[in-house]
Parts: sequence; structure tokens; C-alpha cells
Amino acid sequence: MKSLLLSLLAVVACTAEPSGILVLMSYHRGMPWEDGVALGLQDVLAEDHELVYVHHDVKRFPDRSRVPALIEAARGLVIASRPKMVIAVDDYAWDLAKQHRAELFPDLPVVFCGVNYWDGKDRPTWSTGVVEGTDPTATVSLALRLHPGATRLVVVNDSTETGLANRQRLDDELPAVLAGRRLEWLGHGTFAETGAALARLDPRSDLVLAMSSNLDSAGAVRSYAQAARAIRGACPAPVYAAWDLYYDRGLVGGYLLDARIHGQRAGELARRVLAGEPPASIAIDQRPSVRLSLDANELERFGIDQTLIPAGAEILHARVSFWTVHGPTVAIATVIILFQGATIAGLLFSMRRRRQAEQAARAAEERMRQGQRMDAIGRLSAGIAHDFNNILTAVLGHAELLGLRVKGQPDLEQHARIIVDASTRAAGTVRSLLTFARGHGAHAGACELDRLILDSVELLRHSISRHISIACLPGAACWVGLGADHLQQILVNLALNARDAMPDGGTLRIASRTDYLDTETAGRLGIRPGRHAVIEVRDTGCGIDPEVLPRIFEPFFTTKGPGAGSGLGLAMVHGAVRSAGGAISVISTVREGTVFTLRLPVVERGVPGAEPAAPPRLGQRVLLVDDDPLVLETTSAQLHAAGCVVITVGDPLAALSRLDENVSIAVLDGDMPGMPGWELARRLYALRPGLTIVGLTGVVTDASRAAWREAGVVTVLDKPVSIEALTLALRTAGMPGSCPEPGSVG
Repeated sequence: MKSLLLSLLAVVACTAEPSGILVLMSYHRGMPWEDGVALGLQDVLAEDHELVYVHHDVKRFPDRSRVPALIEAARGLVIASRPKMVIAVDDYAWDLAKQHRAELFPDLPVVFCGVNYWDGKDRPTWSTGVVEGTDPTATVSLALRLHPGATRLVVVNDSTETGLANRQRLDDELPAVLAGRRLEWLGHGTFAETGAALARLDPRSDLVLAMSSNLDSAGAVRSYAQAARAIRGACPAPVYAAWDLYYDRGLVGGYLLDARIHGQRAGELARRVLAGEPPASIAIDQRPSVRLSLDANELERFGIDQTLIPAGAEILHARVSFWTVHGPTVAIATVIILFQGATIAGLLFSMRRRRQAEQAARAAEERMRQGQRMDAIGRLSAGIAHDFNNILTAVLGHAELLGLRVKGQPDLEQHARIIVDASTRAAGTVRSLLTFARGHGAHAGACELDRLILDSVELLRHSISRHISIACLPGAACWVGLGADHLQQILVNLALNARDAMPDGGTLRIASRTDYLDTETAGRLGIRPGRHAVIEVRDTGCGIDPEVLPRIFEPFFTTKGPGAGSGLGLAMVHGAVRSAGGAISVISTVREGTVFTLRLPVVERGVPGAEPAAPPRLGQRVLLVDDDPLVLETTSAQLHAAGCVVITVGDPLAALSRLDENVSIAVLDGDMPGMPGWELARRLYALRPGLTIVGLTGVVTDASRAAWREAGVVTVLDKPVSIEALTLALRTAGMPGSCPEPGSVG
């Protein structure tokens, strides 16, 4: 190795021009600190001077037996580069310069930086430099300010030269800052032992300061990036730092030493020396090269009060809004135009920040409640829902056709209507299961609250034990922003839970009213202020154990015996209410009963009109393609009832040959073997560009919805679909501005 290095230096000596500055680097290329200092030097000096670097790599390989070879390497580079001055980066390089200057580069001035062990008493007259001005005590003070409940500080620090310098300084400074709080040191054992100790910390009472953690007692080494990932991965408590080497590594942050700024300061001193100033006349720069930087993700993770953050802090991963960037300009322009623009801009900014906070809270809650089990349920539910919706298509379709044939026979009409209602509720249940399993907020819609409550209570009277008395007290004459299917399912789920809590009988009370929530109350509930409908579902049952109460909305959590409950009911209720912008709370007393309180936003909605008349007859020729014979026969009958002439095809490939010039509309199933509906749509459009195409699918996913749109199909119906919805889709599919969104009809 030594002979190879000397050979290389000989070649350099023969070919290189005078380079200007020799930079002795204590550590290795690729270390963030070392590279950052080098960038700072380049910023100031590279335009006018050639910088030649030698890396001694003592962080990873601290063996002192390497010193002679490293000195020899430096001597070779001095011969090769013929420098005008030397820059020594970090303590090892500075010590080497002081001890071996006479034999390596006599008469050359030296500028140092990154030095921890600084004593101005033995400063050579041929030197000046920048002391590594970290400020870990400021970081600790900041951490204690942001976590007032902390009682212990744990410092992760190894036994490298940097680590020893850290320990010497912090032993002197920390006691006054901690003010009686406990101090513990980690990092002198193996990396595994340090990680195990960190894993036992309590995030409510412990703070961590990550200093140097690059070398362990077994001789293992790791980079600062690896150290940061390992510390954050093992530690549940907040982690702060004093170097930008840990920047953007999942730590909260701190007053971070910026390597590039540090290098720039050293470069400025070097420029002054090269300009002729004696090094001894230039004061040593001991200012901390720090910037206050905090990670928004970690601030949110530990619930840190934003008002405690010092002004001017750099926030990493902050959600930057339009008003954050352009607010001052807009405010000034508004003041000039309207004289009161500043007030308006402030209100708009506040509202926008609140919306962002609500969205972030909903997203965090949603992420917390999702996981691998939800992915598995989503895939399973999609397959089951596809088959169920095909079956329900046949049931609903034939029930509607039967209803048309028994017009004027009230008893038979009633039976047909009951089948239609039951099929519609079943389809709504399937959609709700899919919505919950996939995590989509697809509970949009609106319904008349009191009417829905009365209908639900009438349904419950036939499905709940006669030993339970049901009291209905509707008092909210309003519409709420939740679909009727979803709200009815919520009430039924809560009522069935109440029934199970009253095996010996009791009273179930469902009441509604309206209330206006002010900003403070709404913020406490996590919803928007304004007018809300309040629904109370109260029972006189056995109540819920206080230890169990915090978990009742968790998916798959149930206190019922095997086979008696899936643990999804209350989770679905919670998800539906939250996705509609509402809130749900519960108060329960053992042996006295439970009260569920739902708050849903009130929406403006007109009074529904009369029942729709029989579907108009279209008289169009329709190409219907579906691989399920039952769905094919049912949908064909529905189209016939609407007055269409129908060509039925069960194979998507065969459909291409059945498209004649008289076909004006094609209705295509989405999931078909051999060719999905959206691909068939592309081919049909290629044969007939003006053809009207409607999608008909058992399960609409984000991927399939995008595929339909890319194929040019904007009307996609969910199975099962009623004759009325099918007719409406056929009549509006080709009309600009009247095409429903995919999945919005049926």
C-alpha cells in the first residue's frame, strides 16, 4: 500500500502544476461533516486556487500505528503540489501540522478549522483558524423548553477524539442547564447495547442528545447517517443533536453546527492570509457556526407546542402554503386597495392553517387505523363484493321488473318494493365494507335526518327483542352531510350493540337535535365550528368497562365471544362519521348504560320531490357485454323495460364483431376474462369514434376508475343498478356537462 501511494505521488510530482493550498482532512471522503467543510472551502477559494486534499481517515481507523505512513503521504503531497499554505481540518490534522510542520511544510502558514481541543495559550504565530463552535448546551436548553415534563437527559457519545472532547465540555456545562434533572451517558459499550438501552426510554420523561456515535467498544464503526438511523429506530423518546450531520435523519433537531458555513469561515481566513495578512494578527474565530433547525414531522409526533419554538427556526418538512410564501405581498397590496386587507389576509391565513391542521389530524388518524390487515381485507372484500354485486344485480333488477308487471296490485307491489329496498340496503352494506376496508372516505351524500331516524326505528322494531322498548325523539329538522345508507347502517350498528348490552330487556332511546359549536368546542372535538346535528343513542344496558372503553373503535377489537362479533361494527361507525366531517363520543357507566353521541355537519338541501315516474322509453339499440350470464340476462331485461333493443354478448372479443351501424350505445362490464371493459371500450371507440359507452362494474377501484377515464369513458355505474339509474345514465352519457362522475350513479 505504501509503495503504491509513493508511486502515485511521484507521478503527481512530475505532472502537476503548483496548486496553491494543501488541505489536510482528518477523516474520510463521504463523511458529511468532512464533505460539508470541503464544500465551504470550495465556495470561497476554488475560483482562484487549486485545493489538494489528503484524507487521513482516523474516524474509521484510529490506530496510531498508521501515523508514520500518513505523515509520509502528507510529505509526498507537499512535494507534488508545492502549496502556498496549509489548511488543517479537525483535531488530528491540526495536531499533525503543529508537531510536524518543520519537516513537512516549513515556513508555510496554517489555517485550522473543526478543532475541538482549543487552548489559545499555545497558539503558534504562523497559524490562525476557526474553532468548532458547536452549542450543545443551547440544544439541551431548547429541548427542555419544548418538553417541560422531561426529568432525564441521556447523552449518546462514544470514545473517539470527538467524543472525548464532547464529554469534557458537557461535563462542565450541562449541570447548570439541567437544573437538577438526571444525566446519563450511553455509547461506551457496543452499538447493540446502546440500542437496547435507548429502546427502554420513556418518551414522556426522557430526552436524548445524540453527539458522537461512530465507534463502539468492539471496534465496529458506522457513519453519522447510520448512527442517526440506528438511534431513531431504537429510541421512542425525542432525539436532539448538535451537528448538521444528523440533519433530516428523523431527529427533532437543535442548534446544529453547519459544516459548510464552518468551511466558508475558514476559507475567508485563508484568503486574508494569502492576501498578505500575518496569521498572528488575525483573531481566532470562536463563534458557533450553528443554525436552529427542527423537523416538523417529529414536532407533530411528540405533540410539541408550536408556540414554544423560538422565532427564526428553520422547519424541515413544513407544509408550506400559498399564504406562507406570498402572504406579505398580498397583504400589502390589499391594504393599499381596501385599507383593511391586512385583517382579511390574517383571517384567511388562519382559516387555511386550521384546514391544514384538520387535514393533517385526519391523515394521521387514518394512517394509525390502517395497516396490513386492512390491505388483506380490502383485497378479499373486493373479490367478495364483485360476486355479491353481480347477484344483487339480478335480485334488484328482477324485483324492479316484477314491480312493473304487478302495477295496480298493492299486495304484490309491496312485496316487490320490499325486495328492492332490501337489495339496495345490501348493496349499501357491501359498499360500506369496501369503503372501510380500503380506507376511502366515500361516505359522501346527504339525507333528511329525522325521516331517516324514523325509518330506521321502524326497521329496528322488527329486528330487536320485544323485551326492549324503543323511544324515538326526533328534533332536528335538517339535512346532514352523510348518505342515507351509511347513516342507517350507523344507527343499526349502534342499536344492535345496545340490544346485546340488554339481554334481559331495557330501553333504547334515539333522539336528535341541532346545536351550534363554537371554535373552541369544535377544535376540542376535531371538527369544524358551525351548525351540527346531534344524535344520541342511549341504552340502559350493562355499560362498558372503563379499561375497555378507549379501544372500542379499534378494528377487530371485541369483547363478545367467538362467532358473536367481528369487531368491525364500531370501527365502521367511527370511520363513517369522521369521513363525513363529524365526531363521535361515548359515555358509559357500568350497570347503568351507555350513550353514544354523534355530531354531523348540517347541509343545505331542498325538500325531495315526488316519486319518479316510470322510466321513459329510449327506443335505442344497445350492445350489452358481460361475462356473467345472470347479470347479462337481468340487465338485458332492464334495458328492454326501458324500451331499448338489446344485443347481448358474453365474450368481450366477440363483441367487436357484433357492433353494427345501428348500435348507438354500448354497456360494458369492467372485470371480464380475456379483456377488461376499458380495453374493449378503446377498441370500440377505434371502430366507432362517436359511440356512447357506459361502464358497468361490480367493484370500482382507483385503478379501474383511472383506466375507464383513460379509455374515454366518463360514466361508470356500480352494480347493482336500478332501471331508473340505468336509464338516466344512457340518456345523459353523451351530453356535455351532464355525465355523472364514475361510480356516482346506481
